[in-house]
Amino acid sequence: MRLAPHPLVSRDIDGIVDHILAVTDGDVAAAVRRLDEIDALLVSILENPQSGARLPTSLDGWIARHGGRDRKITVVFKPDPQADLLLVALVAFGGRDWLTLAPSRRFGE
Repeated sequence: MRLAPHPLVSRDIDGIVDHILAVTDGDVAAAVRRLDEIDALLVSILENPQSGARLPTSLDGWIARHGGRDRKITVVFKPDPQADLLLVALVAFGGRDWLTLAPSRRFGE
């Protein structure tokens, strides 16, 4: 299965890095650790793409999985087994209101 991220996922990740750098006074190592956690979560999702919390009706078919240290990273995704794709709508960190943002990120349907 291949990752198919929404075009704004890279902006999500850039924003996470910027946030961590801002709150840690520029601790690049802390930002890199979170990036590693995002990568590990995506690998875990690829290994078991049906596992996670099914989202409400407005996001029918989409799944959220939380991970990383303190489970502060959220990935919203939808497996498409016929196309062998994992559609990734967003990557959120901490208190970001990903449930409100997710409906605007749906694609591939």
